[in-house]
Amino acid sequence: MSGSDVPVDGPDCGVARSPVLRLAGGVVPLVIADRPVLFVEATQRLNALNGSAGMLVALLADGIGLAELRRELAAQCGLAPAEVDALVVEWSAQRVMAADPGPDTGLTGYLEQPSAPLLSMRAGERNIPIRFPPGSLGRELAAAYRHLEEIEGPGTIGGVCVQAMGEGPDDLVGVFDDQAGILSARHAAAPALRAAIVDLVLAQPDCVALHAACLVPAREGSPEEFGSRAILLIGAPGAGKSTLAAMVAASGGGLRLAGDDIVLFDPRRGLVMGVPLPLTIKSGSWDRLAPALPGLAALPPVLRADGQWLRYAPLPSCAAPAWRKVAAIVDLRRTDGNRLDGLPAQAMPQSPIDCLGRLLEEGFVHGGHCTPTQIRGLALMVDNAETCTLHYAEAEQALSWIEALLA
Repeated sequence: MSGSDVPVDGPDCGVARSPVLRLAGGVVPLVIADRPVLFVEATQRLNALNGSAGMLVALLADGIGLAELRRELAAQCGLAPAEVDALVVEWSAQRVMAADPGPDTGLTGYLEQPSAPLLSMRAGERNIPIRFPPGSLGRELAAAYRHLEEIEGPGTIGGVCVQAMGEGPDDLVGVFDDQAGILSARHAAAPALRAAIVDLVLAQPDCVALHAACLVPAREGSPEEFGSRAILLIGAPGAGKSTLAAMVAASGGGLRLAGDDIVLFDPRRGLVMGVPLPLTIKSGSWDRLAPALPGLAALPPVLRADGQWLRYAPLPSCAAPAWRKVAAIVDLRRTDGNRLDGLPAQAMPQSPIDCLGRLLEEGFVHGGHCTPTQIRGLALMVDNAETCTLHYAEAEQALSWIEALLA
């Protein structure tokens, strides 16, 4: 290992050893008609490579440290370090390249490096430790996860670990799980961390992941009572699930938020559990949610890969993770314009068949398809719940309706 790959001395440096970069699993380099080509299993596509990309593939085939990769591509292709880093980030995002810890540390060495703080997220049958680096980057990333439980570090293994590859604003950031990892630009570290956590959440073959917000009563009763059940908010992107869920949880009206984006369904028991990821608040909702989420304006804005500016915020009034029955499923239909202005939210019954179809449209199943057990469980859950569509123009209208539903 070269000198530039050795971490800065001191327990709080927060700078990781240079990772070993390699081709990701399922990526196969080929030579066809004397031209380098890359086959990517995940997309089932062949990608022709230019000279620089072909050299990068050759270097990744045997694994190479980041610092050495910069030197090699500078010497052989004339690429500046910033250009190499841009390639690394792009190929990491496309899952063509993976990052492994250095050969003399092992993944355990990465996960046991000092971090501040160490938090735990419960998602289905998994407890996912999340390790943040010391310093300003760690504080910035951890701010959105402060609703989670802090745990002791020694002896804790697995989960997700964030490490800075340097101390400057242009240095890369490594996000590692217990298999491998990716490198991202520092300004994109928050989406990369969230994506790594979501990958672990979804890697549970017995569960179905539903795209929904999950609200639960603040005072929960026994399993036989309504208080042990959940209300799911579903809807197309832009329907206002996160905004409405945050307003409901912050209003003090008797509901708490178990998760605003992913809900896991266990078909064996017919129960759901909200995943307590941070709220994803898009720029159009920042002013509206500022009164309900004090401190929102202080959280760093993030430019997501799809061009959306957003902020990640901790869950207000976060509910304890638990498996719950579903009492109601509300399909949100936000109406732009003046058609419903000044009118209360309008709820209409939705057939269980239509509701099940909506859940399946954006649901995720490990392996790509629902098993008979999973689809029977989903159908039974929907059939035993109250299902409706809610048409509204402003979140305040829907908030009043949701509180009335609880009453």
